[in-house]
Amino acid sequence: MDVGKRSSGPFRYVAQSFKISLLGLIVLSSIFIINQFKLSAAFPIKTVRIYGANRIDHQELQEALFPLVNRGFFTVNVDNIKDRLLQLQWVNDIFVRRIWPDQVDITVIEREPIARWNKQGLLSGTGEIFLPQEQNYSETLPILVGPDGKQMMMLGYFNEINRLLQPLHVKISSLELTSYLSWKLILENGIVLQMGHKDVLTRLNHFVKVYPKIIGDHAVDVDYIDLRYPNGIAVRWKTEGVGSDFTHSRKTKP
Repeated sequence: MDVGKRSSGPFRYVAQSFKISLLGLIVLSSIFIINQFKLSAAFPIKTVRIYGANRIDHQELQEALFPLVNRGFFTVNVDNIKDRLLQLQWVNDIFVRRIWPDQVDITVIEREPIARWNKQGLLSGTGEIFLPQEQNYSETLPILVGPDGKQMMMLGYFNEINRLLQPLHVKISSLELTSYLSWKLILENGIVLQMGHKDVLTRLNHFVKVYPKIIGDHAVDVDYIDLRYPNGIAVRWKTEGVGSDFTHSRKTKP
């Protein structure tokens, strides 16, 4: 009895079954690819409408979208489009839908910057730091400078300080938090305030109350104002004879 020939039978059967399965898989894959091609050719996307993309670079947007929408209505993957566009720096959220027979609508929700962060990125109202192309920055944005990881705290102070400044009809131009947690504030009218690190909001509130009496219409003549005194403020003037002597500080109790 030839044991070798008898034992090779099952192996030969397994090998033949594997070949048949592999051939079937290849045939099914080919049919799927052909059907996908036919669907793309029969129902191509002809119109892509984009809403809300005001700050995104149009060339960057086109390059991201083209390979994803250059196909048929039934083969466009809206999830892939959303995932790809969410990688763009300006994009906060994306809504994508197909409209029969040949259209894709994309609604972009952009991030809203409220300040430049450390002169190298932008800060959103929710504390997100993002880094779009610098030519898309607005020159009117205030500047926040501070240690990494402190943006949420600075955002809170930024909003509260702007609220306190409302009676003066002026806003923040620059807000800086040093590594020693000391605050420096520059207003839109050019006034520089040194605020220290203690009772910052309380001292700023006192400054706002005495501003009309001390500064009034002479904001352009102010060199800087020091709020670090516990019971008063010191003003240094650019021009001698305006308010107080150029070389001396004047302390005024709020």
